[in-house]
Amino acid sequence: MSEIKLIKPSAEYAEKIVEYRAEFPAERERVTYDPSRIPGMDYLEKYDNVLDWLQFCETMSGKLTWYMVIRESDSKIVGFIVFRHKLEYDDDDIEFASNFGYSVCPSERGKGYAKEQLRLGLQKAKAFGLHKVRIVCRDINIGSNKTILANSGVHVDTIHGEESGLSVNRYNIHCS
Repeated sequence: MSEIKLIKPSAEYAEKIVEYRAEFPAERERVTYDPSRIPGMDYLEKYDNVLDWLQFCETMSGKLTWYMVIRESDSKIVGFIVFRHKLEYDDDDIEFASNFGYSVCPSERGKGYAKEQLRLGLQKAKAFGLHKVRIVCRDINIGSNKTILANSGVHVDTIHGEESGLSVNRYNIHCS
């Protein structure tokens, strides 16, 4: 795996963000209650124009911080991760709330990027002042479950959403 870094999305990367988004097929495994949502890119699905989404990200900076996962060797966006500062997320049931959402570009999966981006995200959470975070993922999302466990995730429980019909595993991770 090449070295990666987290940087906040900016207009300079607008074209690369569009390319990243395009790698996710419309018909894909449902990993969130909203099948149009790409984890780690919260709310992007509501915007046709990436620049409008970037403006929205700025307005939410007190609650959420988005990061692009950039491969240092070629500056390609290989992932996205969003850090939710508190476990209160406007449109989610609190039981399903998660401090992080993340994704890895389909063509870059299986290379260790998810594990490393979450590790870097946990450093951001610690710098923000959090000692423990909650992360949830679909029970059938084997890659994400492995990523969380590899970052010292402790399985809390598995819950089932009545409305969404999704079962999710909830984990706690101490930010050390």
